Amino acid sequence: MTSGAVTMWVLLGLAAALVGWRLLAAARVWRDTRVHSFSPLERLVWTGAALFYPASYWWGGRLERLSRVDAQAVLRSAAAAHRLSGVANVRCPLCDVELVDVLLPSRGATPAIRRPARCPNCDFRLDACRHCQHFLPAEDGLAGEKDMTHGRCGLYRAPQPVAEAYPHMAQRLLQMGYETLNAPKPIVDSYQPLDECRSFVPQPDRLRASRLRWLNRQRVALIRLRERQRL
Repeated sequence: MTSGAVTMWVLLGLAAALVGWRLLAAARVWRDTRVHSFSPLERLVWTGAALFYPASYWWGGRLERLSRVDAQAVLRSAAAAHRLSGVANVRCPLCDVELVDVLLPSRGATPAIRRPARCPNCDFRLDACRHCQHFLPAEDGLAGEKDMTHGRCGLYRAPQPVAEAYPHMAQRLLQMGYETLNAPKPIVDSYQPLDECRSFVPQPDRLRASRLRWLNRQRVALIRLRERQRL
C-alpha cells in the first residue's frame, strides 16, 4: 500500500471518528430533551445544534428547563467541584480565601465583576486595573516588554505635561507650542483602580495570568441560572 493510500485511510478514519463522536453527542441531547419534556420540534432543533456545538444545549436550553430542585443540585455540584460554596464566588489566588458573591452574569464569555471585589484577608483586588481591558501596561525601557505593575488607562484621560504623557515626542510637541495635552491617565499601581473608574471590564487572559480559574461561558450560564432561582 502506497503512502498516499495510507494517508487517505488515516484521514477517513479520523473523519469517521469525528462523525461518530458528533452523533453520540447528538444522541445524548436527544435523550435528555425527552427527559425534560421538550416538544418534538424543540428536540429536533437542539439535537441538530448538538451536531455542531453540544454545549449550546447543556449550558443553554437545558438549564432553562431544570426544575428548582434540579437547578439547585446543578449549582451545588458545580460550585463544589471548584471548592466553592457558590457559583458566584472565587478563591483569592494569593491566600485561598473565598470571596463571596463577587461575580455577575454578563453577555460575554467572562462573568462581570462586582465592585469593589477585594479579598478580606490579604487585600488582593479582583477588580484591579491590571485585570481590565482598558489597562495599558507600561513598556520596559530595556527589553521593550510589557510591565504590568503600572501603566495608563485607555479610557480615562486628563491634561498632563507633554514630557510625562508623551516623553518620546515631548521635544517636538514643545516646539509646536504644546505644553500640556489630554492623555491616558497614569496608573501608578495596577492593583489599585482609579477612584473615578466606573467602566471596569475584565480581560480573561489577564485574570488567568493572576491564577484565577473557571471564568468562562459555563460560569456565566450558571450564574444566570442562580439569578433565575432567586426570582
